[in-house]
Amino acid sequence: MLRYDPTVYAVGREYQIVFAAAENCIAWVECGGAAYRDSANGLMRSEGALHRVTVPMEALDRARRYEVCLRSLPERRPYFPELGPVERHAFGFRPLPAAGPFSAVMLADTHSMVEEPVRAARAAGAFDVLFLNGDIPAESKRTEDIESIFEIAGALTHGELPVVFARGNHDLRGRFATELPGFVGTRQGDMFFTFRLGPVWGIVLDCGEDKSDDDPEYGGLVDCHAMRLEETKYIRDVIRRAGEEFAEEGITTRIALCHIPFCTQTMGDYEPKFDIERETYAEWTRLLNAMDLDVMLSGHTHTVEAVRPGTDRMRYGANFPVVIGSRPVLPGRRPPYRKASFTGIRVSFDEGGVTVDTISDLFDPYPLDRFDKN
Repeated sequence: MLRYDPTVYAVGREYQIVFAAAENCIAWVECGGAAYRDSANGLMRSEGALHRVTVPMEALDRARRYEVCLRSLPERRPYFPELGPVERHAFGFRPLPAAGPFSAVMLADTHSMVEEPVRAARAAGAFDVLFLNGDIPAESKRTEDIESIFEIAGALTHGELPVVFARGNHDLRGRFATELPGFVGTRQGDMFFTFRLGPVWGIVLDCGEDKSDDDPEYGGLVDCHAMRLEETKYIRDVIRRAGEEFAEEGITTRIALCHIPFCTQTMGDYEPKFDIERETYAEWTRLLNAMDLDVMLSGHTHTVEAVRPGTDRMRYGANFPVVIGSRPVLPGRRPPYRKASFTGIRVSFDEGGVTVDTISDLFDPYPLDRFDKN
């Protein structure tokens, strides 16, 4: 009944296990002797293909395995409903190690491609966490586009590794854009949040669209300025709760994920209409500067670039490096002399700092940059 392997999203101190069923059913997850149900307001959810089950990180990290359980429900009768037998799917789980080196693969701007980014990620070898950093669907105009998230995550993690998802600007476009939060990890529906994976603390930011809300391209359907103001309040609150967040005991690595590299000069390299919200992004940068970040990971510009603080490629006085790490060659745009169809990055973390390698479906990984801890 499962259409894809589950995706185990890391949000806050919990895992949100999201999966799609082939028919209406009720669902739950069994882990460490406990059952965690997909229910709301006292009722098991059964209508629609998507299911989300929240499991405390501590429970799944300790158990290192879980079972997705489903029972088909052809008709939700008010009395004596008839359900199918329990269908069980067992998965192992590998949490980030409590100490020692670990690595992540970051894919962004896959634009509904699946085979090409999956091949690129596999070229990176074994890794511990998957970062999906925006514009994974080309647009959110069909559920099939959004489900490319499940296809990529399923092929690379098989439900056995944590995944962190950040929204990109293309994800806001199309008929099903308002439904996207149902497919990914969110903080009560918001797509900006923090997470903790072993010794890693991270913050996920959501810039929304890449032009002003009143741009005619959007036809009045976009309200990102108000969202950014709310997000600013949230980032301030993270600073206020530093002891529960980035300054918590045991954290050795601090990262930010944001699809749009707002604090780099890259945003000034294009038409003025793309260089928006400078006051807001300057404040975000000032707040991030207080978090002692090791690196911020971005996509959006379809380039691969490492931007160091203090250079003329950095804006707003950012004191952390930014890596822009996606170079897709989209269908219909492949000249015969260029065979690579997707380039992403592998990020390796150790006690001394961060190493970034470029990965591709054409060539072997090669070094991009290294950022040593101060």
